[in-house]
Amino acid sequence: MRRFPVLIMIVLALSFPAAAAESEDVKLDPEGWWAALWDGVYPTYDLYARSVLFGDSMNFGGGFTIGAETDLFRFEFYAQGDYFMSPLGSTGSLALLEFDIESGLSLGWKFMKFWSFDVYVACDIGYFMQFVITPYQSDSYTLGFNGIMLRPKLMTELNIGKWYGISVGVFYQFPLYPAYERYRGIGIMFSIL
Repeated sequence: MRRFPVLIMIVLALSFPAAAAESEDVKLDPEGWWAALWDGVYPTYDLYARSVLFGDSMNFGGGFTIGAETDLFRFEFYAQGDYFMSPLGSTGSLALLEFDIESGLSLGWKFMKFWSFDVYVACDIGYFMQFVITPYQSDSYTLGFNGIMLRPKLMTELNIGKWYGISVGVFYQFPLYPAYERYRGIGIMFSIL
């Protein structure tokens, strides 16, 4: 029974000099970590069109993104706008015009790559503002709902060249706060840059 603790002490005593010898071979470069952080990171930009289906009405819009991408992740800032075909869900009796603008951050993860295609799971989180023109005040815009929008999406990108690719994606968007049911819906997007 006394042989077991002695055996453990011998193994530990022999392993410390080996670990110390390995750590001496590693040289710390204080400026190397900064260069390594940006190694493999390149800029991204995109111009896209999108449409969302809200029950029996839909909207059309588009936007742009700019950011950075690594082999696995994508971080982008975006700005977009949408025009609603049925203002406030009506044929013009409640509002003459409705549109929204939104900006925020998009985070994506490349979970699959095959041939020249990259498949991303991403999520947008942004701040949206709804503007309407009512029949009673036809010369001014009224700020309606505004708040935080969350948009999980799945995108497939075809890489045509080093700086050019097109993509198609589907998403589900919902206002996180305040909960505004009218802007909750499923949509598609098509990227042209």
